Amino acid sequence: MPVLLLAVLLTTACGPDLSRQNFPRTTVTASAAPDSPITDDAVSFANLRTVDPCALLDTATLADLGTVKADSTDSSSLGQCSADLTDAGGKDLRLHLQLDDITINSGNTSGTVGGLPLIGDGPDGASCTATAVTSRSPGFGVSLYVTYDGGDPCGAGQNALQNVVRRLHDHPARLPQPPGSLIALDFCTLVDEATITDVLGRGSETSPYGMHGCSWSGGTATGYLDYGIRSTPGGSPAVDLGNGVTGYEQLETGAGRECTVSWLHRPTADGEGEVVSFQYDNYHDDAGEDDACGKAATVAKALVPKLPRA
Repeated sequence: MPVLLLAVLLTTACGPDLSRQNFPRTTVTASAAPDSPITDDAVSFANLRTVDPCALLDTATLADLGTVKADSTDSSSLGQCSADLTDAGGKDLRLHLQLDDITINSGNTSGTVGGLPLIGDGPDGASCTATAVTSRSPGFGVSLYVTYDGGDPCGAGQNALQNVVRRLHDHPARLPQPPGSLIALDFCTLVDEATITDVLGRGSETSPYGMHGCSWSGGTATGYLDYGIRSTPGGSPAVDLGNGVTGYEQLETGAGRECTVSWLHRPTADGEGEVVSFQYDNYHDDAGEDDACGKAATVAKALVPKLPRA
């Protein structure tokens, strides 16, 4: 599962006077109404899924903050990228961008950034997080986590986030999508309700699980469908998912029964590829006899034929 950075409410303006920093002052306007809908297509998951996050942390975006160090940008997973900079005074900054960060209390904002509600978290020592809210329910946002020894991390974060949002509105660079790639898919639209009802029980509520996944909760168990570029799964036990696809099960028992079935959809390079996984999690007291892996495989088998092939 992807690691998600949690952004929380900032009750006061963060950081010292921006005029003392080595970048221009960022204007933060009055916050949007807490219940106002966010309808900006540029920051919808449909658009963000295919954006190259590292291309947003280039010299054109971050020139106000300093110089991006050569070969410092690094993408840890889809929708995330980090970059190291040196400001005009020689101080070091590190920025971590996440396009699908989870937000808490997304109606409680401290202003706006690029026309989107702004949440600030910090400063906490030399670090701060600035988040542009992109969805209120469920709460998601585009976030920048900044560490800035000797500088103003909140000012830097808001300044850089302003430019990131601007770039998202101005034909951002896209990730490559070779034939058969799943990068642009909305996985919540691919698993039919009858399959979920049969596996998880009635009343399961569907919700995005980041940009590239889906979750179901409220029935007798919880399901998580996840996708990313990661190491090719393997080992045993293996399960035939049909269409020439082999899945690999991982069962965990403890407080309930949890099983994840993962499979390689398309290889990329260096032992990695586009990997899909479905996790079935029955955390109830009567889960001891539940066939968790069988139910996870049922969802996987229903999904595999619907995925595009090269």
